[in-house]
Amino acid sequence: MVELWRTFAWDEIKQRYRRSVLGVSWIVVSFLMFVAGVSFFFSGFSGRELDSFIVYVALGYAAFIFITGNFIDGCQVFTSSHVWIKAMPLPYSVHVYRSLFRSFLIFALQMAVVVPIMMWMGWRPSFLSLLAVPALLVYVLNAVAVQYMLGLVSARFEDVGHLVTSITRLLIFVTPILWVREGLDGTRAFAADLNPLTHYVEIFRSPLLGEMPRTTSWLVVCILTLAVWGAATGFAAAFRRRLPYWL
Repeated sequence: MVELWRTFAWDEIKQRYRRSVLGVSWIVVSFLMFVAGVSFFFSGFSGRELDSFIVYVALGYAAFIFITGNFIDGCQVFTSSHVWIKAMPLPYSVHVYRSLFRSFLIFALQMAVVVPIMMWMGWRPSFLSLLAVPALLVYVLNAVAVQYMLGLVSARFEDVGHLVTSITRLLIFVTPILWVREGLDGTRAFAADLNPLTHYVEIFRSPLLGEMPRTTSWLVVCILTLAVWGAATGFAAAFRRRLPYWL
């Protein structure tokens, strides 16, 4: 049912910006405003050149928005589709793919701006840059499991959605987006590495910056991916048949 969830996703994006002058372009404008503001105010504390820090922030923020956006969307993936779930016997995965594809379209629009900026600053793709591709595949793989699991839990316990939203607002400050992880040592480095998003962002951003991601980051991401899929499978087996009664 690829055409179905693709059409749903694109229609939701258009409806969100239907009566605005810039329309979907607001996705790019708001993204550039954040990157420009953060780069201007925080570049002096980063230890990187301004050009390098702009790319660092842009890549990290795009990855961060995609990851955390799937947390928030996952809490609403079934509740926002309750009419369809009750009216038509569609596979629940259709609603997950619709939500995920919408997030990926937004991410693609942001990257369509970031890449030209990087090339204008002298960046050129290399063999190392190809490591960002498996990172994207891991993002998508995690997003499917996370959205399915959070969708089921949030349909039963509405407070979960509010909790996830509150936590994601804090994660922007404890994930190396506004600040640089490299160069930290001791307690600060340990605290940064305790945040799983540090590793998820690194496996995508580092190859595009011409840096090899740490083996630790890939190890953490792989372990968490297996754990998330295990949890999602368990929740699906236990609660998926009760979903229509919770909506």
